[in-house]
Amino acid sequence: MRTSEFIAALLDRLPPDSLLVSALGRTSEELYQLAAHRTLVTDTMGDVAALSTGLAIGAHPLAVVGVDTDGSFLMNLSVLTALGARLPGLDNHTLVIVDNARYESAGGMPSRLVELDWHQLFGAVGLRVVGVHTPSDLPERLPTPGVVVVGHVTNDDPAPSATKPVDGVESAYLIEKYIARRRGVPYRLPAVKT
Repeated sequence: MRTSEFIAALLDRLPPDSLLVSALGRTSEELYQLAAHRTLVTDTMGDVAALSTGLAIGAHPLAVVGVDTDGSFLMNLSVLTALGARLPGLDNHTLVIVDNARYESAGGMPSRLVELDWHQLFGAVGLRVVGVHTPSDLPERLPTPGVVVVGHVTNDDPAPSATKPVDGVESAYLIEKYIARRRGVPYRLPAVKT
């Protein structure tokens, strides 16, 4: 299964107004092409799980999906205990990890040098993993509290060059406006510089 197939199937299972928080690289490019107006792109590795969990708490009941990558998630394992404490009670959040076992955007080096058991890793903090090897393996209903979706992907082409016209700062402002529109409240205007 390619990243594009996994992302397309994932979006089919989510509420159509779900807010997406994306890792860097191919995953970010795929999500931005399919749902630009509701995708928060990050400019750093290791932040997706924490950012998406915080957004889910603050934007409840709007569905929020953190779409991280294996390499990015492994950059911040200190978030595990917070995820174990928060995710079972969040009925509007899904954490997804796109796992190709590579730091694809950094030249394709391995994201780990030992076998990784996602079930054991997340099980240690009370979370359940659904492993996805084909689009049909995805749960029919998302978000599902306390569940982490791990999509095992293989891409046979190089990571694409960035084509998104926004960076993380502009993306954050656009997402803030998206949430305000969904809630029917005025959004914060940018400061006027003179």
